[in-house]
Amino acid sequence: MIGKLTGVADEIEANYILLKTDGGVFYKIFLPAIVIRRLKPSETLTLYIHMHVRENEISLYGFETKDQLTIFNILIDIPNIGPKSAMNILGFNPVEKLVEAVKAQDGLYFSQIPGVGKKTAQKILLDLSSKFEVEFILPKKSFTEDDRALLEALVSLGFSRHEANKAMERIPREGKLEERITFALKNLNKNG
Repeated sequence: MIGKLTGVADEIEANYILLKTDGGVFYKIFLPAIVIRRLKPSETLTLYIHMHVRENEISLYGFETKDQLTIFNILIDIPNIGPKSAMNILGFNPVEKLVEAVKAQDGLYFSQIPGVGKKTAQKILLDLSSKFEVEFILPKKSFTEDDRALLEALVSLGFSRHEANKAMERIPREGKLEERITFALKNLNKNG
């Protein structure tokens, strides 16, 4: 497995480069758009690498920092987000802006990225929030008094806010509070 590569940007294309190493080997490495725009031909660079293996293809994705690689790995673990979508998200703005958006719980930041809808933006925010140890807050318009009571009940029963929020995504909106708590407890117990 390839973890890190150093070489010269021999050819720069729209979403990848050919990196020439000292040994004369050329690696095709996909990079976030924000990195591609800054690169100059013949520039020497060191990249952290994610090697993505599929049935008929091995692709290399490169990152300037370990933080970018870490966020990429979190993103590709989210359902319906593959490496290309993750690169699109990382290439939208500098990674610091993405981190700020997560800490500020700014779902609009993610929904502005081409190819990312509102639901996907919320999933990304939820997953990144849990990794950054930031509390995820459901949008106010879909968070009723019963939802707040349910969330607080689950937290008081010893579940983390993140676990409780995840369970609430799957709880029916109708029914008495006690029924919804029972449903949530069954749901939480099945998934962890």
